[in-house]
Amino acid sequence: MLKSTNHYTPADLKTAYQLVQEDLINSLLAIKDGQSIKLGSLGKFTKKERKQRCGWDGQNYVYCKVNFKPFSKLKQALNDQIVKKYKLK
Repeated sequence: MLKSTNHYTPADLKTAYQLVQEDLINSLLAIKDGQSIKLGSLGKFTKKERKQRCGWDGQNYVYCKVNFKPFSKLKQALNDQIVKKYKLK
């Protein structure tokens, strides 16, 4: 887990999180179907359009699906957390 020596106020953290969220939303809106956005060394978001026909009314619906795929460093950290929590191995 990353440890920081910086001390931020709750207001600073709230502002930072809002900026990151707004940037992520704008980036996801800007990319096209099948494209990805890398989130540093943590992983990537991939946007895909899906089309589905509803069985009830026969209408076709189109929606976007966003997947997150963590990179190996984050996967390992999450796995270590689970092992520690459940005392596995």
